[in-house]
Amino acid sequence: MTRKLTDKPISIGADHRGFALKERLKVWLQANGYSVKDCGTDSGAERVDAMDYALRLVAEIKENRSDFAIGICGSGQMMAMTANRFPFMRATLLHTSAESVPAREHGDANMLVLGADTVDDATAEHILKAFLHTDALGGRYAERRERLAKLDASDR
Repeated sequence: MTRKLTDKPISIGADHRGFALKERLKVWLQANGYSVKDCGTDSGAERVDAMDYALRLVAEIKENRSDFAIGICGSGQMMAMTANRFPFMRATLLHTSAESVPAREHGDANMLVLGADTVDDATAEHILKAFLHTDALGGRYAERRERLAKLDASDR
């Protein structure tokens, strides 16, 4: 790898269904020069709530300890829905590496969400690689991101 998207640790968290994939992606990240902050869970043996781990990842970004996070649960849906409740979060649930490019270029996604039941390990690594090798675009995309950050649906 020639460059890193961030020098801060990448925070990663998963529920019980995403535990095995989380462990695999931690190894990939470290092998590619990234430091990792593991936000749990520590086992796939007992059921835990994905929402709790999504909130841990959100806190890492809110407190500026990480610029990027990776959340993994069975479908990925609960991780993404929870994270996107916060205006500074731009969580994207991806199924292919091709989706990573617009998610980063257009949306400046700061949280990659994966469904452990919907992507295999090799696909997850390809998605992560594309995510980390794609920069956000400026111009009209930056303007959209600014509008998105100001959006509050409760006002409607």
